[in-house]
Amino acid sequence: MRGKKRDIGGIITVAGEKLRWSVKSEPMARTTDGDVGLRLSVVRHDETLTRHGTLKAWRELILQFPFEKPKHSRFSERPEVTPEKLAAAIRLAMDAGWEPHSRGRPFELILEEGDLP
Repeated sequence: MRGKKRDIGGIITVAGEKLRWSVKSEPMARTTDGDVGLRLSVVRHDETLTRHGTLKAWRELILQFPFEKPKHSRFSERPEVTPEKLAAAIRLAMDAGWEPHSRGRPFELILEEGDLP
């Protein structure tokens, strides 16, 4: 089944912050807003519980990687998520104003081809 979202994610430390990441959505071609690349969700990794027993909520970072055009298929390639690429993207988001320990609406960063090594 081609449309299934990968169940990958993990913990990464960037700039002294322990962060939890996962796949939010796979690349999608020809949506109403144009092509959409791989989207990852990143939040501060914190096991602190609220008084209601749920995990404390932190401001989510949504990283959208560039859409990779397929070469010989109508389906887009599934980009590989390397720790180096992910850390570089998170540092860009921090430089743009995302603070992992803050709360509020999700912070979305749309990456372009030249943004990552």
